[in-house]
Amino acid sequence: FAILLGYAYPPLGAIYVAPNITATWIAVMFIFILAGMGIKTEEFAKAFQRLRFNTFLQLFNFGAVSGIVFGFSRLLVAANALPQSLADGMTICASLPITVNMVLVLTKSA
Repeated sequence: FAILLGYAYPPLGAIYVAPNITATWIAVMFIFILAGMGIKTEEFAKAFQRLRFNTFLQLFNFGAVSGIVFGFSRLLVAANALPQSLADGMTICASLPITVNMVLVLTKSA
């Protein structure tokens, strides 16, 4: 139905729905709210009890791994073994967290 409505009247989605706001802010907040509602309160309590471990894990994933990939990619750029754009892409991908959906799947399967 939405596809036919968009085909019949394109300004509805392109102008009136304000996709630059709804697709970036509202949709992301909605996804995180739904994801948060799916996790039990007991899981948050267990995660908070292991705060030191979770802090270490976050620092390792976003600090150490990103730093190692950054250093390795710059080494390969200096050796002319890797283009600058690919090295930048490697660094960006190493710095990104996994998706919300993947976190939910891994949490529920644990």
